[in-house]
Amino acid sequence: MIFDKNQKEFPSETHRAIWDAGIHIIPLEPSLPRELKEKLPPYMVESCEQLHNYFIYLLSDIYENPAIYEPFHFDERRISIQYKFFIPFADFGLAGEAGENCLTINRSVFDKLFQKQIKSKTYHKGNKYDMNAEKRMAILERTGLKIAYEGNNAVLTNTLFPNVFYAMRAMAQASAKEKGSGDNSFTYCDFRQLCSDYKYDKFENALVFLNDEDKSIVRQLDIIARKLKMTRSIKSGHCPGYNVEYNYKKAKLLDLNCMSGSLTMSVRFTYDKNNTAPIYHLFDEIEKDSDELKKFVYQRLRRCRKCFTGCPMYADAGWPIRIYGKTNKMCMYTDRIGLHMPDGKKNHPVRPDEIGLIEKALIHAVKLADEMA
Repeated sequence: MIFDKNQKEFPSETHRAIWDAGIHIIPLEPSLPRELKEKLPPYMVESCEQLHNYFIYLLSDIYENPAIYEPFHFDERRISIQYKFFIPFADFGLAGEAGENCLTINRSVFDKLFQKQIKSKTYHKGNKYDMNAEKRMAILERTGLKIAYEGNNAVLTNTLFPNVFYAMRAMAQASAKEKGSGDNSFTYCDFRQLCSDYKYDKFENALVFLNDEDKSIVRQLDIIARKLKMTRSIKSGHCPGYNVEYNYKKAKLLDLNCMSGSLTMSVRFTYDKNNTAPIYHLFDEIEKDSDELKKFVYQRLRRCRKCFTGCPMYADAGWPIRIYGKTNKMCMYTDRIGLHMPDGKKNHPVRPDEIGLIEKALIHAVKLADEMA
């Protein structure tokens, strides 16, 4: 199965979650480019290709036969699928030694890892279940995986992807060094992490999980931001994907969240509670610009939702500011007023027809930053 980032319709929410895990596996062309292949030994290149193909094969089988995999009790979230099907392989890779067509793990270590997976209580739609070891292994044999005991060792092999284990171990070691939890280069199959001196275009890489329309939007906004003399930085997100941030005079004015097959963003207006004249001047200038821009900005201001008890304005439900004759309780968790797309309640996908208005908002944000500097 080809996991297409542009797919919009799904048989069920479970299928959507499986698809979401599938689009988070980076295609081989960017994750294992020719330049990287030249730096890696041939057996590792072949192993990387097989690990990538194995994960795609596994997810394809789950997508086409979700009922067969029901004993794993995964829920309708991508992270649940990755946790049940990918992360155990990372644990095995860290514990074992890769050899020709096999992974050898001390039997007692393997048993502990396996029991950790099958004996833990797992939540699924409000219920608790115990996983069945025999049923779990019988299901995974569909994908070629075999486990045999030889003396004090457990030996893993795969009849469909025999050379998968070199990459499994190497990628498990690489991802273990990464900060954060959940998604990482192992679940992404980002083999570029195997070569620390390999350089690649990190901006284009940040778009790897987006569909074609969202990639076009990000590239257009990048041109606008750079034209306004903003500096760009790219960070891995807490959620799957990347944040592309743009700063001007040490103030973050634009934040693009290239996450999980969709694009969300925010424009930030710098403010100082002890000097409110510039922020009021900003809204006056926006009002003079056009009614369309005024409505666009006002509807998308991020107001307080009392989402975080540690926020200094939690008890007051936000910072009160009068905008266009109305008192608004603004989100105060940062030192900037957030303009979120397309409304101030939560992030939603950005639309191509909004780019012109976003550019105008950014121009005003830059002017405000100049005034505050």
